[in-house]
Amino acid sequence: MADYEKRLDFLTPEQHDQLLFCRIKDGQINTFLDMVAKGYGLTPFILNALIDFGYEKVIQKAIQSSVRLANDCYPFLCFYWGKKKTEFFFVEQKYYNYIKENFHVKTLVEYQLWDILAQKEKFYILAENGQFDILAKYKKYQLLVKYGQLDYACHKGLYQFLAFTKAGMERLIQLKKWKEVFEGTSFTAFNGFSVSDILEILYDNGMQELLFAKCCNDFLLDYKKYTKPYVANKKWGTLAFFGFYDEIDWEDYLGQVIESKKEDVYKEAVEAKNWAFLAKHQQHKLLFKTGQFKWWWKSFR
Repeated sequence: MADYEKRLDFLTPEQHDQLLFCRIKDGQINTFLDMVAKGYGLTPFILNALIDFGYEKVIQKAIQSSVRLANDCYPFLCFYWGKKKTEFFFVEQKYYNYIKENFHVKTLVEYQLWDILAQKEKFYILAENGQFDILAKYKKYQLLVKYGQLDYACHKGLYQFLAFTKAGMERLIQLKKWKEVFEGTSFTAFNGFSVSDILEILYDNGMQELLFAKCCNDFLLDYKKYTKPYVANKKWGTLAFFGFYDEIDWEDYLGQVIESKKEDVYKEAVEAKNWAFLAKHQQHKLLFKTGQFKWWWKSFR
């Protein structure tokens, strides 16, 4: 059969029509049906010939037998049979390729052809019709959450998608899923929480280490004046940038940086008025320039 169909590929659609038309004209309907089943293309021209020669009752069997049904047979049948009868017939016969190509979205919903809607990427339509298993199958988790399927998302461990909505954020806070709550800072346009709201919630729930790991320096240092993790992790440069000079181990800070950056540490020590440190490291020029003559003198010892 495969070789037979490949041989038919060498014929033009017009030649298919001509050969099938001859069989209809000669009343050789069984031969005609056999040819259609073996790969001769079925077109509106041939369907019209069946009607004209009084074989309209053969149309349904011809379509069912056909392995090469032209796509434009669908609108032809809609005109001849009527749209509803044609739609029902195609659904009953499971002609999904033709259905996908020709059916309107509303018709696909009417016949509950959810998989075809998914293939056509009509995911919002699926959500509106409660087809959440289909959405999950296609990994449209964000839509699941948007349409209130929070329990489903939690059951599947899809907590990161809850951050897209206000209700989802509230559930994350309730469940103390703090990493996912922080991810909500990227979706404030959708979830109704401001960045400052989220950071305050995390801080109030003891998530300072998480905020530190996420480099929320402005919030922790400039706003909250919270230096503990920066001292513990020897983030001297960050502490210096925010003016927490008293928290800095200056000797350790100097040892952290490469030779070409040591001058920057000395300049920061000037801002910190750490004259003893500058004198110890013989920063004569900086001490003299800032009028610290006593320490300038000591820097030579």
